[in-house]
Amino acid sequence: MHKDSIYLNFIFVAVSLILLLLLGVVGYSWIEGWSWLDALYQTVITFSTVGFQEVAPLSRNGRMFTILLIFLGLVIIALLSGSITTWFVSSQILAKRKILKMKQKIAALKDHVIICGGGETAKTLIREFQQAKKPFVVIEHKPEIVSELQEFFPNLLIIEGDATKDEFLEEARIETAHGLITTMPVDADNLFIVVSARSLNPNLIIVSRAVDPHTESKLYKAGANYVIVPNVVEGLRMASVLLRPTLVSFLEVMMSNNDLALRLEEVALPESSALVNKPLSDARIPQRTGLIVIALKRAKDSQWIFNPVSSTLLHKNDRLIVLGDEERIKKLHALLKE
Repeated sequence: MHKDSIYLNFIFVAVSLILLLLLGVVGYSWIEGWSWLDALYQTVITFSTVGFQEVAPLSRNGRMFTILLIFLGLVIIALLSGSITTWFVSSQILAKRKILKMKQKIAALKDHVIICGGGETAKTLIREFQQAKKPFVVIEHKPEIVSELQEFFPNLLIIEGDATKDEFLEEARIETAHGLITTMPVDADNLFIVVSARSLNPNLIIVSRAVDPHTESKLYKAGANYVIVPNVVEGLRMASVLLRPTLVSFLEVMMSNNDLALRLEEVALPESSALVNKPLSDARIPQRTGLIVIALKRAKDSQWIFNPVSSTLLHKNDRLIVLGDEERIKKLHALLKE
């Protein structure tokens, strides 16, 4: 039953109950000549069928009226019981439908990112991926954190389970995933997830957190592509705030301001693009899209080319770092696919 229908049922029952009380008070006052308080008391004990003693002996008309009140009270109680049952069953059905629908969406995921862990770091990741409109799914084993994330992010795709177990990674469609980020608070869990993920998908891009800097090398050996050590990153950030405050402020605005028109973005050159093995000048990116090409990263050897000149050759899977708004970046994607 639809939610609106359930609410209407509750409203109907509540109005019926109020009308029944008014009918009883007016009826007993008129038939028996009782006070409003005595009439109200008699009405309540009558339709609730609690069996308390009557206020006073009833006349013949009073008894007939009491029978009517009992009948109407039973009907209203039955309607109330039915409404509560319907609401409870409907809530259960809606919850199961939501879970089923979410599982269907997860089963259809492709080229997505798997986020292991649902802590504060995961919340930041969720916001970033939602803003970038990148498909992703979260795996978290604590029910209270799952509920909290679902409250903050209503349409979130999330799996309640232990990410260190292969069955939940497989449920998250790791075989078709593009990347995996593990943010577990314990390095042993991150290490276990990296090993499992690498064995399940050799081509996966894996980013892992390392609480202890000494674990960084182990995570790389286990198969992680990138390892982030929060303490080291925080130290570098703090130093940069004092040494290069304007630059840090600029980067923070570029990366976190949703209202800002210009953003830094990276775009990969597809293998099928007509621009492969051609100079950057042939792309005419500033003229055709209005974007500024800040840097280029070679796919072959990860070499960085900053402020590339027009004669720089473009190779397949090279990544362009550009500055511009979302519409212009979409034009670049279309241009590179031509």
